[in-house]
Amino acid sequence: MTKKHILIVDDAKDILFLLQLSLKKLGSDFEVSTAMDGPAALEKIRQEKFALVLADYMMPGMTGIDLAREIRQVAPNTRLVLMTAYDTPLLREQVQSMALSGFVSKPFTVPQVMRVINQVLAQSPQSLPTERHAALDANLSQTLHNTLKILYNKIGARYVVLLDSAGQPIKWVGQVQQKNLARLSRFVASNFRTVAELAASLGDNSRNFKSSYFEGDDYNIFAYQINDDFLLTVVFGDSEKPGTVWLYTRQTAARLQIILERVSKSSIVGDNTTVASEFDDLLGGETA
Repeated sequence: MTKKHILIVDDAKDILFLLQLSLKKLGSDFEVSTAMDGPAALEKIRQEKFALVLADYMMPGMTGIDLAREIRQVAPNTRLVLMTAYDTPLLREQVQSMALSGFVSKPFTVPQVMRVINQVLAQSPQSLPTERHAALDANLSQTLHNTLKILYNKIGARYVVLLDSAGQPIKWVGQVQQKNLARLSRFVASNFRTVAELAASLGDNSRNFKSSYFEGDDYNIFAYQINDDFLLTVVFGDSEKPGTVWLYTRQTAARLQIILERVSKSSIVGDNTTVASEFDDLLGGETA
């Protein structure tokens, strides 16, 4: 039987030692590793597949929430449990919005931690909230992430999203609540479908609308059609020039088209349905 790997991340050596020793009680089917900060944890996660990451919230340089966001990009199927002595309503809202698997308040007892871990590991993979690209192999997932990250950095965007034509987010970079991400994706896809239907009603069946732009008081949305199956969306501040955003987004869309031609849409997303979504609060939606 293949062993399940668990990673504990905490800047306190005594906590790491205690938890590593305690988790050995899970049995020989589990292997436990440790890391003392977020960057070290990410390095391990890029090299090895972990079933569960148990991370402290308050760590220097990269918090547990920051680490969780990065893990969602490179290992979307990994279960995440947060440990913290700062149990506040705001933190719990962040945990909920990111769909983490569990939450442990400090100070805790070993039985409390073991109970949470056992509950999380007992969840079926199908019940875990993951990105829609769960079927992607690791190399393709990382390639998509890197491509979006370059665009994200060039523009200084709030976030960048690759989505399918049905309005399901496939891959994203940046800080965004899950509910806002889903609403944005549905809105963009719905907008493209509506424009295509409008063109058809006017007798223009050949024209292909490639992009759309929405300007808000604080944030703007620019969306570009990669092909019939995928769209690229950028949410950015009013300090960025739309022309620059258009140029870099178009260049990235061309790169993504080449990458996505290597795989079929069915290997990335499953069957799904979409619901029309309101545009209200998308530009001004609070990010995590």
